Amino acid sequence: MQLHEQTQRFILLLIFYLFGPILTLGIIGGIALRKLPSNARSWERNLTQQTGLHWSIQSVEYCSPELVRLKEVKILDDTAQLPLFHARQIEVQLVTDTPREKIFPGISATAKTEHTGLTALLTRSFPSFRSADRFWRISVPFAIVNFSKYSSEESALLLQKMLDRVFARFDTLSEVPVQFVFDQIAVVSEYSLKKEGDKNEDKVDIFRFVQGNIYRTPEEIRSDWSFQIKDVSEFDRQHLSFILSLNDTLDISFRTEKQPIPCDLAAVFYAPFKHFSGGTFQGEWVLSTRSVNNSHTVRLNQVIFTNVPLAPLVREYTDFSIEGTVADLRLDRAVFGTEGTYAEGSFQIIDGALDNALFHRCVDHFRLTVEPQHILDAPTRQIPFTACAIHFRLQPEGIDFWADHIWRDVLMHYKEERSTHSLWQVRFPVDRRPVTYHELMSIFASDGAPVVPLTPGLRSVLQHIPVQ
Repeated sequence: MQLHEQTQRFILLLIFYLFGPILTLGIIGGIALRKLPSNARSWERNLTQQTGLHWSIQSVEYCSPELVRLKEVKILDDTAQLPLFHARQIEVQLVTDTPREKIFPGISATAKTEHTGLTALLTRSFPSFRSADRFWRISVPFAIVNFSKYSSEESALLLQKMLDRVFARFDTLSEVPVQFVFDQIAVVSEYSLKKEGDKNEDKVDIFRFVQGNIYRTPEEIRSDWSFQIKDVSEFDRQHLSFILSLNDTLDISFRTEKQPIPCDLAAVFYAPFKHFSGGTFQGEWVLSTRSVNNSHTVRLNQVIFTNVPLAPLVREYTDFSIEGTVADLRLDRAVFGTEGTYAEGSFQIIDGALDNALFHRCVDHFRLTVEPQHILDAPTRQIPFTACAIHFRLQPEGIDFWADHIWRDVLMHYKEERSTHSLWQVRFPVDRRPVTYHELMSIFASDGAPVVPLTPGLRSVLQHIPVQ
């Protein structure tokens, strides 16, 4: 049965007038709902739940089905609710025009058919998708990380705690690859270096061109970061990696390039580096943690510490006065923790002074030879020296050390400025032997102080190497 033309027009007009306003109101209502403050609160709840951190978001702007913009984003600490992270704007975008394999090397080609990853984090914000070529890009033009209300030790531990929380949730965050892009991050803390001529009370370090990736491979979940540090590594990009393997081992590694970085900045990633404050760090540091037995192992590969003040380094372990500068401490390879204790390297101390009583103890215990002999009768409280160089091998049973091959058997020497010949020298004996840690500590113990053998972990004496 065919309807009359006028009847058809009437039905079409009726449908238009009935459903047109409904669709229009639906679109307007959807836009209005997305602009409600409750929508920002929903994002806050989801992000807090998924990351384990406290989030505060002023507003959420949906620019397109594949782009959302968050305004005035803050991350707060657990106790004082102080803002630790602040960004005026964060953009979350679904990227489709960039080959994913170029950004996420080693990513599994057989990705899951249905990806939810970040979509699970941003519940009801974006639809799930089925393409293996897409990934999320989170762009932040400028952000501030502020630890100025905390002491240096607390800020380092707090940052490490925050990172632990985030990476403990990798299983829910990394089903879809995520790329983070920061043009610039300002870090305010006691760790930061006071720049010459800087009148600001807060010390600020600028990290530039920060880029991080989180993605899953068949064997592990990886997060790789690279960045430059203003006034420190202008031409080098530093590297920080987090690798969570399927056997529940989390490896955190930090690697510098050609330019060293201040130990105070490196201490943000690993607090014991703070003991080398004033010096610089270069090389690779790796911390492996197994959650099964909460065991930790620290590895150092081709590491060099330079220009480290010696007095603060040894002050808490002995009352004897030891001064000078560790010109360089080189660790070719070192392992500390549950997987054993081993280190081999060398160090050189320059422009130093040794407590007279400690100098005599070392000479007597290690059977050192002093030339000329009358130096031992010096009435001064301290014995100055120009340089001291030692190669060492640290093992569970003790420390073996010997002189630099260039110096032959000379351990320490002193010469006046502009002089080409040493005024006195200290030499190793021909039949040197390894020294146990108990022996070493007994030399540095004050007169009348109880001498306690060290534990196999050597934690108390060797944390400056560092051991943690």
